[in-house]
Amino acid sequence: ATERQFASDASHQLRTPLTALSMRLEEILDAEDPRTVREEARSALAQVERLTTVVEHLLSSVRDKRLRSGPVALDDVVLQQVVEWEPAFHAKGRTVRAVGTRGLVALATPNGLSQVLATLLENSLIHGAGPVTVSTRSTGISLVIEVTDEGPGVPAELGPRIFERSVSGRKGTGLGLAVARELAEADGGRLELVQQKPAVFALFLSAASGAGPR
Repeated sequence: ATERQFASDASHQLRTPLTALSMRLEEILDAEDPRTVREEARSALAQVERLTTVVEHLLSSVRDKRLRSGPVALDDVVLQQVVEWEPAFHAKGRTVRAVGTRGLVALATPNGLSQVLATLLENSLIHGAGPVTVSTRSTGISLVIEVTDEGPGVPAELGPRIFERSVSGRKGTGLGLAVARELAEADGGRLELVQQKPAVFALFLSAASGAGPR
């Protein structure tokens, strides 16, 4: 059962960056300007590096279930994810942007945080509508990253069970949000659906000691 769960989780965590990489390569195929091709190629290489990190993280999680969290600059991870998913949203006539407090540093693992955000953005791409906003703020107790769009939101009957495995609205495996919550908890954080219509997902993390906004 453990092996089956790992295989299922691994396939999902690999599918998300592969989807983003595929979108980037399609942009390269459609581009005619050499400068655009070079820029997209650099972005694709960065995504390959992140995919390698995902694989290494998965292998490490097999050997050590207690991966250590450390200081992670939220700006770097959030902006990287926004840039990575822009082509997918652009293809659907939608936008994605990052707003909020800059300079926040959380206790997390970069790969785990990236995977959680990627899952939330992909979830919004598939189930949401309109512009997507990724906002960062500090409550004084926790650091919060919220992902919201202007879609119809989460159906009332799915709200209480949205993080359960095999629960999906449509066109989904039912694994994404369950794995994302587990990754958040592994970093000592918490992933919650704080509003159903429109959907607002919030990731709560601890602030790194001595780090503050600017």
